[in-house]
Amino acid sequence: MRQNSDQQHIQTVLDFILVLSDTMTRQKQLFEDETACSPEETNVIRILSQNGPLMVKEIGQALPGMNFSKLTRILDSLEKKGHVIRTLNQKDLRSFLLAPTEKSKQLLCKFMGDIGEVAQHMLSSLTPTERLMLDQLFGKMQINLRDITSL
Repeated sequence: MRQNSDQQHIQTVLDFILVLSDTMTRQKQLFEDETACSPEETNVIRILSQNGPLMVKEIGQALPGMNFSKLTRILDSLEKKGHVIRTLNQKDLRSFLLAPTEKSKQLLCKFMGDIGEVAQHMLSSLTPTERLMLDQLFGKMQINLRDITSL
């Protein structure tokens, strides 16, 4: 009986993950269409907005698996589109720092606001106590998720 119950819980979580993934994919696609950016370019904008200005090698470290030549092409494209500014690194005159433009910061802020609206809508059917319980459960699940993704 417990195994059947566990399977139902697993199915519920899987269904939730798929619905959430689909919702996030649509939101991300809208952002990419609005910015005329590829998913990789969008990722670089996000990294620079959260951590910038950064050197190219620091951006590369935040994007495991991306080779340097592809990253260079992405940065060139973002600069041409007006999403990134390159400046000489005053601490190391042999390198450049990259920072998001105000335009890309505003677009990312709008995207995060749209995602926030999705979260707010999802929470609207929960009581304050249920929201607190959800916070605690998400915290526990995130720890396990980090363990899996670090393998």
